[in-house]
Amino acid sequence: MVEGWRWALTKRVFLSAIILGAIVNIACVGAQIMLAARGTSAVMIGLLGTAMGVSTLVGSLLANKLVDIIPTGMLIAGALALFAVSQMPLLFLHSYAAILICQILAGLPFPALNAGLLGFLYGKTPDNMQGRASAVFETTVGILGAACPAMVGWLLQQPDLGFTAVMAVAVVCSVAGLAVSLAGPLRSIPNPDQWSEVFL
Repeated sequence: MVEGWRWALTKRVFLSAIILGAIVNIACVGAQIMLAARGTSAVMIGLLGTAMGVSTLVGSLLANKLVDIIPTGMLIAGALALFAVSQMPLLFLHSYAAILICQILAGLPFPALNAGLLGFLYGKTPDNMQGRASAVFETTVGILGAACPAMVGWLLQQPDLGFTAVMAVAVVCSVAGLAVSLAGPLRSIPNPDQWSEVFL
């Protein structure tokens, strides 16, 4: 892990991807936390997960084509823009149906985002650093995502505003992720056939 961080700290794109992944992970868990806190049945929460899985599967059918024709930096930004837009209605609509529709829309762009971003990161990472780089990326992003329920759980206890507050956090994080993708080095990642011409 130490060697991986030493290497990662010299790679601007890799660091930006870590920041992006951590922010988006936080944005992804808000609705499911709320459903659990509301006492929604395990079957209905499972159905939401299944619907998101199907949505992601549909998105994966389009991912390869999108990665080939859209510059990776713009693909990342577009996917995050769609994700941010899909979360905004939940600031005002709290029904299960609204959550289901918004989460289905949220799942569509992620296969293309992952294919482009992770393909670039690991495609540009030297063979002898693959394991270390993966440990740094997955651990950092995963820890923050796993800690999210503890970080936002107290918001759900606020009368009448709990879910809105959690979704506000999700929207802010998704917009922040979009800003990271547009303002930093991720924006300049080109199409896969030009990846060899840019630095990690």
